[in-house]
Amino acid sequence: MKRILGLGFVLLLAATAAPSMAASGDAVSVDPVTHQVVLENGHVRVLQVMAAPGASAAMHSHPPMVAVSLGTARLRMKAPDGASSILDLHPGQVLWLDPLEHAWELLAGDMHVIAVELKGAPTADAPLPPHEPVAVDPVNHHVLFDNDHVRVFDVLATPGGSSPMHRHPPFLLVSLDAARLRMTLPDGSRPVFDLHPGQVLWLEDAEHAWALLAGRAHVVAVEVKSARAQAP
Repeated sequence: MKRILGLGFVLLLAATAAPSMAASGDAVSVDPVTHQVVLENGHVRVLQVMAAPGASAAMHSHPPMVAVSLGTARLRMKAPDGASSILDLHPGQVLWLDPLEHAWELLAGDMHVIAVELKGAPTADAPLPPHEPVAVDPVNHHVLFDNDHVRVFDVLATPGGSSPMHRHPPFLLVSLDAARLRMTLPDGSRPVFDLHPGQVLWLEDAEHAWALLAGRAHVVAVEVKSARAQAP
């Protein structure tokens, strides 16, 4: 899967993020069939958004979020002022979205999006732990974007790929592919870990090395800076 950031759409949504955000309801309240909560803690609420052609969602709002697309879809987006635009989603596309209000209609394809909604305030100066993954292993860990809320990177590897011991601050993992990895932990244990498309995990202060045994690892990691600032 290619890395696709969709920056044009980010700019479009930034322009249509409404000052009257409270005018429409929360996405899950407005459309609980399409927007399903798959994980929630004090730092994030994670939604799985799935729909088939012809589906639509009435006007609703989101807080700041990271959206990860697992499917291919074309949508008609509608802003509160009535303006509309076409959005094409592709597997592996990752978007940063400021608070926004919108409605949508799915025109083609099957939409499958993981939306990571953020609860904490911006925390620009949250420190990174020693031996953080991008510094230790920049070959496998690629930063997609970094702002006051999150640092987002992806991990791409094929069988035989590996990464030395590194330490993550608190983060949300989204898997886009099926893979089997052997993890090596600081105590010397070596568990086998299976990933599958659409899998979502919240991990606190994880330290490990890994080797890819089978499949193709494609993971998007969303480090939440407000959680990083609270980590011991």
